[in-house]
Amino acid sequence: MTDSTKGTLLVVDDEPLKRATLQIELAGAGYTVLDAADAMAAAKVIETRPVDVVITDVRMPEMDGIQLLEVVKSRSPRTHVILMTAYGTVDSAVEAIKRGAYDYINKPFSTEVLIEKLERLLACRSAEGDGHGGPETLGQLVGVSYASRRLFDQIRAVADSDRSVLVEGEAGTCRERVAAAIHQLSKRSTGPLVKFNCTACGAEVLEGELFGTGGDASSQRLGRFEEAAGGTLFLDEIETLSMPLQTRLLQALDEGFFSRTGGGRVRLDARLVFGTQENLRRRVEAGQFREDLYYRLDAVHLVVPPLRDRREDIPAMAAHYLRHSAKAAEGKSVPSRISTHAMDVLMSYHWPGNVRELENVLERAVAFATGPEIQPRDILVPATGQGSQEAAAQPGMHPGLTETIAGVEQSLIDAALRKAAGNQAKAAQFLGIPRTTLRDKMAKYGMVGKPAKRELA
Repeated sequence: MTDSTKGTLLVVDDEPLKRATLQIELAGAGYTVLDAADAMAAAKVIETRPVDVVITDVRMPEMDGIQLLEVVKSRSPRTHVILMTAYGTVDSAVEAIKRGAYDYINKPFSTEVLIEKLERLLACRSAEGDGHGGPETLGQLVGVSYASRRLFDQIRAVADSDRSVLVEGEAGTCRERVAAAIHQLSKRSTGPLVKFNCTACGAEVLEGELFGTGGDASSQRLGRFEEAAGGTLFLDEIETLSMPLQTRLLQALDEGFFSRTGGGRVRLDARLVFGTQENLRRRVEAGQFREDLYYRLDAVHLVVPPLRDRREDIPAMAAHYLRHSAKAAEGKSVPSRISTHAMDVLMSYHWPGNVRELENVLERAVAFATGPEIQPRDILVPATGQGSQEAAAQPGMHPGLTETIAGVEQSLIDAALRKAAGNQAKAAQFLGIPRTTLRDKMAKYGMVGKPAKRELA
């Protein structure tokens, strides 16, 4: 991007107060903000300064926002345009999208809604490697957000030591990938990385799985602690350990030795990384986790943020997944990119299952896609239930491009279908768009199989 880590914006509006207000509020959000009082002045700015996004009013003297859109697209194709208007007609909205506008927003609007839109747009550009702030990878971890980069820095800082690490994160945040990154960067990287989930077996056999069994040679069995000797042992969902096993674990950490079940004392020679879905401090307060073990584990504590708190990572993760899918396809044709509207679906969903859920959705999308680009119809996420309810409860969250443009497009599609008596090919002709685009939009808005609304007499 240009000029700043967040990007350079050009605000074009013939209302001085609105222009100044946007400039102040967007600059406060971390953007470099230029302004122009009319489209002619804006065109001159485009010729002399690199600009990431033009935010322009539609109704202006001499040259309107639609005409400015054409100028921007001809002179600076990589610059996106968001149109503002107090005259939200169906025709102007659809015309703007058809001519290449990224989005459309009705006055009056809150700057928070505009900022959310900008962050979504510029996150997509970062995922494509456009300018500064491109995606960073660490092992199987991918991100562009501040939260992800901070986590990567913490992993690098703690990797090259033998201190145990506690990795906290919700289900699906891929705590095991954090453990793998720590192992890969450590001096033990040539040794084994052993992963074990403490819920994988019942309590009666868990002790032997972890510490092994002693006795004669025929009955001896190595536990996970011995299998990881010289390398790293990742124990996930550590919060589920029983109190007796917590006591044995604390003893092993303190003494550097452990005993096999049934006899045999063994030196602890593995770097330990622990994973938890819960805040262990709360379990301590509830009497479900030893306080002394908690303090022993909490010395080096990494937190993996949920995906809903770092949505700007989604385009980078999706692009990384598609590249991985292409390699795994071994020459078979798979989609290599995600359409703007399909990405908008991904960005607006709440992701209660975090990264794992995103990857599952993308896996289905790759299987369903019929061309080189994933479309909204290929993105299957719950329309109702906990995810969407929680998303609706989040302040500043808006589905689709915007509620306004979604309503505009649905109204126009419905009107065209009525005019065409339900014939999609004719409706697409009335709208001036390809039939495939009409089908995509109908799928996006859940209009497939539904009759057009009747006009009131």
